[in-house]
Amino acid sequence: MQRIDQVYEDLRERVFQAEFKPNEMITERAISEHYGVSRVTAGEALHRLCHEGHLTAYPRTGYMVTALSPLDMDRLKRLRIVLETLVIQILCRSCPEEELRSLYGLILSSPEEAGNVSAANRRFHAGLAERTGDPYLIQAVQNVLGAASRVEQYVSAEKRGSWQDFHRGIVDALCQRREDLAVERLLEDIHQR
Repeated sequence: MQRIDQVYEDLRERVFQAEFKPNEMITERAISEHYGVSRVTAGEALHRLCHEGHLTAYPRTGYMVTALSPLDMDRLKRLRIVLETLVIQILCRSCPEEELRSLYGLILSSPEEAGNVSAANRRFHAGLAERTGDPYLIQAVQNVLGAASRVEQYVSAEKRGSWQDFHRGIVDALCQRREDLAVERLLEDIHQR
């Protein structure tokens, strides 16, 4: 069971990091070879991801990352706003200055700095949540960001290139303890997708 959990967690992270492209077929055989596990173990991990809605199974063919409907995208955006606004409130009110300043280290200096800009965006927002020290909030934000990474695959390179500007604005406002401005920058970041 432990090996299934390891494969599942790694596969889930790969889906969240947008390593699988839209319409890319994922097979049990490829997963079993990649991880050096049986096809049964690979299949169990893939089925768990299907059950969570991250993958869609195509009988006798394989699996694909589940495309999100416009309604799903709106729901994720709404949930991100609620969760990440709470993160900003906590950070503005109780996060030490040096922790806030450390957030600058999570901002890309240019979009080319990361081969996977979507993963870098997720790292930044997860980094905000991690500084709250609230394990439940951290897990909730990571789950929503992971699901939202499927949306980000469809965002133009031009828009993805501007994420670091939004991130810098969020951190600047946090360092000034301007909760209202930090939330405003967060909303601009989330809504520009």
